[in-house]
Amino acid sequence: MISVQTVVDRMNATLDSEGSDRYLFDQDFKPAINSSVEWLVAVFTKTFADSKLSEEDLKELIVVRLWQANIFSRVHFDPSSTGDDLWSILRVSPEPEVYPQITPPPLVTPGTSSVYRGDLVFVKSRHAARRLTLEQWNENVDNIFEAGNETLLNGFKSYAYATDITYNTAVGGEIEIRPSVAEDFVAITYLKYPEDVTLISDQILLPKSLTNLVYEKALNFISYKQGDQTNLYTVTARDVQILTNLMM
Repeated sequence: MISVQTVVDRMNATLDSEGSDRYLFDQDFKPAINSSVEWLVAVFTKTFADSKLSEEDLKELIVVRLWQANIFSRVHFDPSSTGDDLWSILRVSPEPEVYPQITPPPLVTPGTSSVYRGDLVFVKSRHAARRLTLEQWNENVDNIFEAGNETLLNGFKSYAYATDITYNTAVGGEIEIRPSVAEDFVAITYLKYPEDVTLISDQILLPKSLTNLVYEKALNFISYKQGDQTNLYTVTARDVQILTNLMM
């Protein structure tokens, strides 16, 4: 994790404003640091897409949570339930072992809405669902050689899930898992979005090795505020290379 105080101290030193009120935390440093983190998220996303880094490089942000799928074998991620904003789904694990152990799962009847089970802890699972495009989702339903088919339902079955889309406007986006796990537990491992900084005593949930990059980009945002017309949100190949080098 990165100390916000450390970043602010470095920015003050560079701006030669120690002990002055020229730059204030709420008006200047906090927005600049949050913008810097937003920019880093964009760079990481591009880096992941280029397969230059793994999401595991952000282990501080990796979380595993449990849900009970609805009667349609679908799961809705609700940030208000988990307390996290979803950045990226890393793994979907059907038939998880949970603690405390509950057999069979349905102590809660999900109906048409999945249920977040914050009362349970993920232990392990022998299964990992493969992510399919919507086109593959329809084509693979009877193909025994593809994950997510509904033909092999014995020990050779393999799960898949379809990308998050809205089936029911009252519920919101849901991922669908096949073969059906209706009303059963599903574990989702995901990358949560870094929380905004609100206090100077906060910690930024990013690797400490990125402290200098956060500080430098925050300074960039301060300079933009001063009017140098810097293009803030452009993610360049150089940005990706710098990040890759820092994380290796």
